[in-house]
Amino acid sequence: MDAAAYQALLASDPGNLIYGTPEFLSFLRRATGAETRILLARREGELVGALAFAISTAADLGPVVNSLPWWGSHGSVLLDRTSPDADAVRAALARAFADAAEEIGALSSTLILLPAENDSRPVYERAYRPDITEGRIGQMTTLPQDGADLDERLLALFGQKTRNLVRKSLKQGFVERSTDAEWAWDFLAETHAQNIAALGGRSKPRSHFTALREAIPPAMRRLAVAMDGERPVAAMLTLSFNGTVEYLTPAIRVEDRPRQPLSFLILNGMREAVRRGERVWNWGGTGLTQTSLHHFKAGFGADDRPYTYLIRASARGLALFRQRKRELGDLFPFFYAYPYGLLDDPA
Repeated sequence: MDAAAYQALLASDPGNLIYGTPEFLSFLRRATGAETRILLARREGELVGALAFAISTAADLGPVVNSLPWWGSHGSVLLDRTSPDADAVRAALARAFADAAEEIGALSSTLILLPAENDSRPVYERAYRPDITEGRIGQMTTLPQDGADLDERLLALFGQKTRNLVRKSLKQGFVERSTDAEWAWDFLAETHAQNIAALGGRSKPRSHFTALREAIPPAMRRLAVAMDGERPVAAMLTLSFNGTVEYLTPAIRVEDRPRQPLSFLILNGMREAVRRGERVWNWGGTGLTQTSLHHFKAGFGADDRPYTYLIRASARGLALFRQRKRELGDLFPFFYAYPYGLLDDPA
């Protein structure tokens, strides 16, 4: 693959996010042990589209294919959306993905649309022919331009309650430290694990943060820690690419939550993003039932950006998923196999 042509494709449209980059694919391989591949669409020899996917194989079952896996699951269709033949590129990539999954013998394959691609969902459905679809809510805040009164213009994006909480955080004496030091990564991983355990969820392993540091260069990532004197009280990991900041992992000491150190970090992170010329703050996906999380993100000026999972499963795959439903998270860790709610035995 021509690396320069691929980088040019990545930069050709603001809707192309970090997930299709070589750096993020390298991270996925390190973190999950999956194999990654990239489908390329060419017009008269010119690279006009790409779709990356990953393969996870359970030894006694077979493979599951995602474009792409990991927390929240991410789409990776890359193209110039202003091109007059963009729909032809979409259809070609979707058909190639379906063909690749069949050739691999995938038990299931899931194509996840980027928010920028969701309006073109009918094109994908005709080409990919999913068995079922699932909607998700992406949320993004459009950042203001740099210049005078930046903080006030950022605060003006927020809802009244969020604005008050951010102002409260600014009175707590916190200091932000942007660092790549080992202690900061340890604090992020440990505090994140505690936060997620309290919610009954599955936290990102420490090894994944190590893989991210190894695969994603410092210019594309930022770890910020809110300090209360010499004591870290919150941390926030973001990734940046193509004008978009990805809000990847927050962490906060529970006893300090009332003082709003995470709100402090978000304001500082947005301020820094604007000064670097970033245009969008991507909060990532929110489940349709996660109303509190949706409200939190909306308070920071986030607009809804729907996106869709397009899912296919073989008859064998569906039968195996039903038999091994309780094991799927361990059999295919960090991958999306099939909607659990649809795996109850048919009446």
